[in-house]
Amino acid sequence: MKISFFQFLKDIFKELLSNKINFLFMCLALTISLIALNTIYSLGLSAKKQVLDALASVQFGKDAMLIIAGGGRIIGLTTTRTDTLKLEDVEEIKKLDFVTLASPMSRGTLEVSYKDFAEKLRVEGVFPNYTIANNWYPKIGRFINENDLKSMTKVCVLGADIPERLNTKNIIGEKIKIAGETFEVIGVLESKPSFGHFRRDESVIIPFTTAQRRVFNKDYIDAVKLLFREGTDMKMAENKIREILRKRHNLFGIAPDDFRIITPDLAISVFTKTMRTINVFLLAIALISLIISGVIIMNLMYANIEEKAPIIALRIALGASSKKIIEHYLIMSLFIAIISGIAGWILSLFLMEIISFFTPLKPIFSWWIFLLSFLFASFTGISFTLIPAIRASQIDPAILLKSL
Repeated sequence: MKISFFQFLKDIFKELLSNKINFLFMCLALTISLIALNTIYSLGLSAKKQVLDALASVQFGKDAMLIIAGGGRIIGLTTTRTDTLKLEDVEEIKKLDFVTLASPMSRGTLEVSYKDFAEKLRVEGVFPNYTIANNWYPKIGRFINENDLKSMTKVCVLGADIPERLNTKNIIGEKIKIAGETFEVIGVLESKPSFGHFRRDESVIIPFTTAQRRVFNKDYIDAVKLLFREGTDMKMAENKIREILRKRHNLFGIAPDDFRIITPDLAISVFTKTMRTINVFLLAIALISLIISGVIIMNLMYANIEEKAPIIALRIALGASSKKIIEHYLIMSLFIAIISGIAGWILSLFLMEIISFFTPLKPIFSWWIFLLSFLFASFTGISFTLIPAIRASQIDPAILLKSL
């Protein structure tokens, strides 16, 4: 039995290699489609991992929440007032037994200048617990402390990229201007990955009280970062906090929220939405290219069958059943799929490595992607070979007479 099976495989390989051009183009068509499919899928996984890593690096895991002033869509213009979120709201939220930390902040985009440098940057007024809430600590110097808050000191901590942009290495102790007010630099933060529409490493941090009274001149806050006790039910927490804020802001019935609650799941969804849309579009293109590859394989298989028609007729004349003929060509297409699947997988890894040199996206190895590649290749190859295989099984042995 083993001899006949190996002889069967030998016949298949012999037929494949008898027309190397056809064999090459069938493999090439499928391989190119699979490279696109594998690479796009890997890029999607890599993008999601990058977002998760970025969120984790700023302490925005499963037990964290961000509340932003102003109702409406998560990204885009607000549709309600933005001056209703107050420190008193934060104090009320802190009374919830599952809240372990609350870090309010006030922020805006202001002109920052130093010698010949002048540019609008993101300025945030924060409390000392900002470092814990965001897992973000000074690389050099110190952070804002309680004395800075009490005395409304005009000091600031810079993001990691700002000293380079100011063209100075020894920035600690230097004076910069924020909206015309002179501030002393007391620290530089460690570098953090960016996500969203602004770079975290280009932020300027000042004491909350200084921001409210001397810079922004307002009595409301723009956001508050919350950390919860481990294992807190996020949906329950969201509902309780929403209930507290709506009650305090006199929002009843169908009145829209004048705040936005961002949970980790929502943040991931928002930051991967664009990539997901692009991936769906590119995957559709990859699937279309697979269909085109299938059509190419079908036509080349037809050509191969026409060329081998006398041999197929001889096999039928010698007793080969239609089932055996069909199996012969389906297994042939399976071999093409296996070769193309492996080649497509390996080449897609090389392509991802090249992409990683020019983008932050890193290649992700996954057996699931390999299995997906193999299944798509097999399905495409077998599906588009079935019709030519059936055609081969119906060849009339009488054509042998014509070839004499």
